[in-house]
Amino acid sequence: HPFMRPLAAAVATAGWVLAAVLLVRRTRQRPLTRIGVSAKVPFAQGVAHGDVVYLSGVTAQADGEPISESDSVEEQTRRVLRVIDERLHRAGTDKSRVLQVQVWLKDIVRDFGGMNSAWNEWVGEDKPARATVE
Repeated sequence: HPFMRPLAAAVATAGWVLAAVLLVRRTRQRPLTRIGVSAKVPFAQGVAHGDVVYLSGVTAQADGEPISESDSVEEQTRRVLRVIDERLHRAGTDKSRVLQVQVWLKDIVRDFGGMNSAWNEWVGEDKPARATVE
């Protein structure tokens, strides 16, 4: 429908504590679909219902690599956003459809600047609404 907008999305960032719940409008309607189901975890990486996609939380470790003491907040955030891009793609959508984002940081005073810098590189012109909390 031409008047429908992306519904919502949440992104969280990196090793400190990043949980993301993404809700976005997909480009095509499909029946309920579970994305990234694994025997390793008791949940799906995402669930598509109609043209809405819900993504589970994401941490920097979601790419399969451990977090190192030397990993900056910016690098951890970029890792999270790459995973989110991949999951959105598998769900048939992309970051331009994200409407709302929630970011959880372990130490907002320490981590906000680095997270925000990497976020701004990723998000481009299609900036969704965003809340960042500790």
